[in-house]
Amino acid sequence: MSASHQMAPTFSSAIADAHNYMDWIIGTMRPYFGHDVIEIGIGHGSYYEYLGKLGRYRGVDIDPDNVASSRARYPQGSFELADITSEEFRSSLPPGSVDTVVCCNVIEHIEDDNRAVSNMANALAPGGHLLILVPALQQLYGDLDRLAGHYRRYNKLLMLKACAGAPIEILELRYFNPIGGLAWWINSFAKHRSLDDSAVNAQIRIFDKYVLPISRLVDPLTRGFFGQSLICVARRT
Repeated sequence: MSASHQMAPTFSSAIADAHNYMDWIIGTMRPYFGHDVIEIGIGHGSYYEYLGKLGRYRGVDIDPDNVASSRARYPQGSFELADITSEEFRSSLPPGSVDTVVCCNVIEHIEDDNRAVSNMANALAPGGHLLILVPALQQLYGDLDRLAGHYRRYNKLLMLKACAGAPIEILELRYFNPIGGLAWWINSFAKHRSLDDSAVNAQIRIFDKYVLPISRLVDPLTRGFFGQSLICVARRT
């Protein structure tokens, strides 16, 4: 997430309709969902279709355009503008505010990711879950990451560093989506001018429809060492 309000897209528009991909992510996290959920970094807003059914839902984002578009698409939802690294955010969600924090593809945009994780964990009730998904492996970093405003891609050590000092214990830490990781690596050798161009969006649609089932099949074999993303599941102590 960038603090700039006038910026190039930091995600591809086709990802908002990649329902097979979102189903896979949500299915992976589902055992840890509670009934009082805050989504950090709503982006395209489509995760509301899943998370809004769980009970009480709030979504926050630093980009006013993302908040406005989500409010327009889902007028029944609760979407707010917030900087999760700020003291204002931390004080607005005292400990015990929620039982689930979902944060997909956000903290790689934040320079002080440790503070972001600490503030998210602080909002949880004891036993509540913090569910983080981030881009994995710095070796895959390329133009698409630069265009998205990523400070980094994560390995397990970097994620543990981001979580250090937060009042949480790590339950799961694993890589996710190996074929997506291979495709991202191939893309790192190509020049890209926008995340939202027709070529990138076409790749997303093809992956979601045809390639994802293969990646899902391979995933149990590679989750210890390779994937496009890294998933961290933590519990509030």
